[in-house]
Order: sequence, then C-alpha cells, then structure tokens
Amino acid sequence: MNLSGIFKSSRLMAAALLFLIPLISCNAREGYVFNDDKIIGERAVIKINEMGKELYEKSNVSAYTLVKVSSNNVTLDEAYWDEFAKSNDIQAPYVLLVMYIDDKIIDIIYSPELEGKFDKAKVLSPYPKTGSILPLLVLKKDYDNFTAAILNGFADIAEQIAASYGITLTSAIGSSNRSTLAWVRFVIYGMFALAFLFYIYRKVQYRYAKKEQ
Repeated sequence: MNLSGIFKSSRLMAAALLFLIPLISCNAREGYVFNDDKIIGERAVIKINEMGKELYEKSNVSAYTLVKVSSNNVTLDEAYWDEFAKSNDIQAPYVLLVMYIDDKIIDIIYSPELEGKFDKAKVLSPYPKTGSILPLLVLKKDYDNFTAAILNGFADIAEQIAASYGITLTSAIGSSNRSTLAWVRFVIYGMFALAFLFYIYRKVQYRYAKKEQ
C-alpha cells in the first residue's frame, strides 16, 4: 500500500474543501432565496419564491437572491459566481440579485442568455425615479428596509424579464411596488425641499440681522 500517495491525495482533498468553504456557507437556500443570515423576512421570502417559481415555469429563467451580512473577504469575481452556480445546481439562464450588507455590495449576476432582457443599470440606480433598490435604503438601514429593497429589486428584475419574453406574472407586485417607490420619492424630495427652504430662511435671517446692526 502506497501511504505517501494516500497522504498526498488527502492533502489535495483538504485543499479542495478549504476552497469550497465560502461556497458551501451560502447553501442555506429557501427556494429561490439564499438567506442563511436570516436577513430577509419570512413573508418576503414566500413572495419572492412565488414570483421565482412562476417566472421559471413560464420562461425557464431561474431568478434567485442572495443576502448576507458579509462576504468574508471572498473575491466575488466571475470565476467565483460560476463556481457558485455549479455548486448550487443553478442552471442557465439565471439571474442572481446579491447583497452583502457590511461590504456595501449590491449587484446583479446573470448568465449571458439574459443579456438585454432587463435593465441592470436602472434597477441599481440610486435615483428614486428609476431605481428599485437603493432608494429604499436611503432613509433607514435595518432588516425591514433590506427586506423591502430586495423584494422590490427582485420583483423589478422578474417583471422586466417576463415582459421581455412577452409574458405576465400574476404573482408580480407591480402597482404596490410603484406605490412604495412613489412614497419614497415623496419623502426624499420633501426632505430636499425642506432643507432648501431652511437654507433660504437662514440666509434671509442673517441678512436681516446684519441690517439691524
């Protein structure tokens, strides 16, 4: 028996396992949601799974979301996501909405087949008029807002992809999604307006006080 060969094989297996640890740690999957840090609320998970299931049944597109507190300094490059898809049996065409809270990373990973099927820049836009994720994180950063932002973003992506295939999702949150973002726009623009009015008030007050001297 060649013991040195066995030991060498064992070392290779150990190295392979160490390489896969970051991937294995993401395997707490709830349907279409990787939620091992339990950031996304239960009702949102149910809704995301409902939309993900319908999108897959009607278009054969798999839509997922992954939300974690930290990436643990893993290099999130193309090779990582290719291996992630393989290790989690994610078949193309697929799209993955990703959020790492501590790293302040929000991204959309997708297979080449979905190029042009949705507007990534629009979904990730920081402007309330167009973005469906970042505007919801402006006012307050807690698990409820992370849940709302991911649900809105996932719905936006799913609805855009569905529309590109000429199908309609009965599980879509469409109008309620737009109502939420309209409310966010109102609050943000209201804050800007109040800040501007306060600035004008202070400037006028300063000039008036200077004349009184």
